[in-house]
Amino acid sequence: MIDEVTEKKLDAIIEAIPWRCFHCDFITSDRTEAQAHFGERDDAEEFKPICKWWANMDDQERKELFQDMVILQDISAEENQKLREEIEDLEGMVGTQESQIRSYKPFKDCRSIHDIFCLYDSMEGRALAAEERERTR
Repeated sequence: MIDEVTEKKLDAIIEAIPWRCFHCDFITSDRTEAQAHFGERDDAEEFKPICKWWANMDDQERKELFQDMVILQDISAEENQKLREEIEDLEGMVGTQESQIRSYKPFKDCRSIHDIFCLYDSMEGRALAAEERERTR
């Protein structure tokens, strides 16, 4: 079994080895650049490196592909913006939650929904115990 230190050293060695395309002799040590050139996987015909399929396109095909990529990027940016706004709304709700909880006197010492549930469980337990005591008298 490889210990953690050895595994980290192996990872560092692998990271230091540059990627090289044997089709066009493209060389990079940057993972992002390599992924852009080789794709996410290089294990089948549809995952050819960019130099293989880009070279076989005419100018019109390249232009159309580029336009499609710009459109996809714009759609992704819009989706990301919507998600950011939703996250900000949720963060705002969470930020005000504690003060709302504490504004109700029985929950003045509660700091979360979990604390409230624990308090309710404790109240319910006390009520059940009191009912049992009354019943057995």
